[in-house]
Amino acid sequence: ASLLRRYEGKVKCIYIDPPFNTNSAANTFTYNNTFNHSSWLTFMKNRLELSKKLLSPDGLCIISIDHNMLFYLGVLVDEIFGKENQMGVLSIVHNPGGRQDETFFPTAHENMLVYAKDITSVSINNLPPDEEKLKEYSLEDEYGRYKLRNFRRSGNNSLRIERPGLYYPIYINPETEDISLNKTKNFSVEVLPIDRNGIEKCWRWGKSTLLENKEKYIEVRPSKNKYDIFIKERESDYQGEKPKTIWDKPKYTGQTATNELKKLLGEKIFSYPKSPFLMIDILYVATNPQDIVLDFFSGSGTTAHAVLELNKYDNGDRRFILCEQMDYIESVTVERVSAVIKSHNQGSFIYCELMEQNEAIVSALQEADTSEAVQAI
Repeated sequence: ASLLRRYEGKVKCIYIDPPFNTNSAANTFTYNNTFNHSSWLTFMKNRLELSKKLLSPDGLCIISIDHNMLFYLGVLVDEIFGKENQMGVLSIVHNPGGRQDETFFPTAHENMLVYAKDITSVSINNLPPDEEKLKEYSLEDEYGRYKLRNFRRSGNNSLRIERPGLYYPIYINPETEDISLNKTKNFSVEVLPIDRNGIEKCWRWGKSTLLENKEKYIEVRPSKNKYDIFIKERESDYQGEKPKTIWDKPKYTGQTATNELKKLLGEKIFSYPKSPFLMIDILYVATNPQDIVLDFFSGSGTTAHAVLELNKYDNGDRRFILCEQMDYIESVTVERVSAVIKSHNQGSFIYCELMEQNEAIVSALQEADTSEAVQAI
């Protein structure tokens, strides 16, 4: 209620990493991880209904869950947010080797359910540019770094009969390796999109697009088939990749998460934290630099850590709201956020504890010395 009065309709992204309601070793400190299903669903329903009110019109809610409660949770979120607002179910590979103590299929991943408040208003970003992908741009010219991709289309819809408008001759000047759509004395070598097996394919671009972009984006190279034509895919145009439903990077693992927390606080003091690298990528996809992020189960403070790292990366001004009900917030969460802020030399946060309302009223009544004071209380 306190949050709702101030932030209703203003939060762009709500992340929920609740107790998974399992008897496995992955219990997070003193959270009750053994609810019966109806109690767990009631516990979640209250937070999800509040989440919907807090979200901005273009906001989204992301919920982590394992297989034990996946189907129950999915039905509940469908009911509250509407099935039409389900954006996707992501599989996060956090333990590539799988839990070998499990009887049948060792668990190697957990899930993230992604829902929009209104799917017609929401949009997401590509993933951050990948460092390994950036290394592929190893060539360079006056426009910057680039890599080559064959101008002849491959894969789906690549045959002449499928896209006949993209099958046309290109003429090469063998002296300058320039291209033209017209055959002349200088542009005398004809190249067609026919592969090495003699199959008639098609080009990636139509004629007008080719002429508009040939200077900056087309490269011709001699080959056994006289000449090959390539597109220069430029580093400056690479804005990351669309996020797929499977998220599988070594830095998303639980071991990475534990190591990163130990770097900040010096010892293993929290079981099964989330990887900050995973949360950085999730928030990069889900938010923009001025947005508010809320985490209902802040745990070790990974979400705040990710927001601060992301702000440093893109000079953003995202703000975070963390909620936690366990005592370790003072020894772990606050210490972690403080350590990240200190390492970056930027950022700040306010740490509040909700008042024990009943105890405060009792104390006030005990201190009241007139009937009028009692009535006022």
